[in-house]
Amino acid sequence: MLTKVFQIRPHERRLFGWSAAWFSTVLAAYYIVRPIREAMGSIEGRKGLAELFTATFLTMLIAVPVYSQLVNRFSRRRLVPIIYRFLQLNLIGFSVAMSVVQPAQLKQVANVFFVWVAVYGLFMTSLFWSVMADIYNRADGKRLFGTIAGCGTLGSIAASFVVGAAAEHVGTKTLLVLSAVLMEAGLLCFRRLTSEKDRLAASPQQTGLAADQEAADETRSITEPPSGNLFSGFVQVIRSPYLRSIMLFTLCTTCCGTFLYLTQAEMIRQAYPDDDARTAAFARIDLFTQILTLIFQLVVAARLMKFSLTLTLCALPLVYVLGILGLAATPSLSVLIVFMVLSRSSTYGLAVPSIGVLYTVVSREDKYKAKSVIDTLVIRGGDVSCNWAIQALRQAGRSATFVAWAVLPVAVFSVALGCLLSYRNGRAQRAHNAG
Repeated sequence: MLTKVFQIRPHERRLFGWSAAWFSTVLAAYYIVRPIREAMGSIEGRKGLAELFTATFLTMLIAVPVYSQLVNRFSRRRLVPIIYRFLQLNLIGFSVAMSVVQPAQLKQVANVFFVWVAVYGLFMTSLFWSVMADIYNRADGKRLFGTIAGCGTLGSIAASFVVGAAAEHVGTKTLLVLSAVLMEAGLLCFRRLTSEKDRLAASPQQTGLAADQEAADETRSITEPPSGNLFSGFVQVIRSPYLRSIMLFTLCTTCCGTFLYLTQAEMIRQAYPDDDARTAAFARIDLFTQILTLIFQLVVAARLMKFSLTLTLCALPLVYVLGILGLAATPSLSVLIVFMVLSRSSTYGLAVPSIGVLYTVVSREDKYKAKSVIDTLVIRGGDVSCNWAIQALRQAGRSATFVAWAVLPVAVFSVALGCLLSYRNGRAQRAHNAG
């Protein structure tokens, strides 16, 4: 059944299983804290969110070089535990802070937490997919990344259900501790994954690997850190046309997503004035999103990528085009929620697995450093620039409909970039095969 339905080969079952289990803990831990962050961010309104996104971007400017230095110094086997332990301590620290601070100081803690969750979510998912691109090749990624992402979605669905049902009863402090516990479970999955990869690399005759040298190269990716200087990730993104295309695609889709996010925050704040009610509302939206995402990941992604990587990459931009047109015509909360669910499910169900495939043809250096630059600084830079641009338009008296029409060309351009990326990915794979 696994082979026929999910295209998992017999020798990959344990490797796939630990990959899927690890991602389920990554998303479960994140989707426990995400509704808390959304509820806190919605308090600020458009101007406050613009300032928080700017603070997040500035934090990324510090975090990305630090992460690159860790990548330089530590192998994959050591890098993941170091980052996990640091983030777990942060979660426990926020739980304590929310218990002891005075009500007058809670807003400052909430602002810091909003920025931290943004950094946390991007680094956690970026690190996971860097490891996946390092472990699996392009063909395996097209087969398995959608299903792995789907198993992660099961974790996020469970987390969204728990938060939606329990947020008003157990409180945010307990939920933060639960997120830290889930991260510990994820660390266990990662260790079992690397052990299984070692076993497969040591027995290439059992797994279909072409030669002992290929197995040795895969083992080296676990035991040796990438080389390079502190800013090599920045430099390579600028120098490489392929990475620049990924960067522009990410920037454009991020700007479209930020427009929908800001519109959602304003409408939800007006509809749900109570903090806990907002947290529960965001959790329910996440739940609907993850159900549709799961369908995309388990049923659609692998088959669509096998049929056309171009169409898979362009699915999210096309949803943005339709969503922006819909909001321009009918700017209502119900229309917004429909397209928020569609855009987020397309992001995680189709865009994330297909972008993961794009990184399978680049060097190990680029999988960790250049990818982290794009997944963090470019995404948050897009948030900031789009946020302040929208803020300026609204302060100038422009309507929400005008803003929607202004964002539409960005969505259309991202469709063209998706087509370009698919072409360049195929060309890179052909060059690799020829070499």
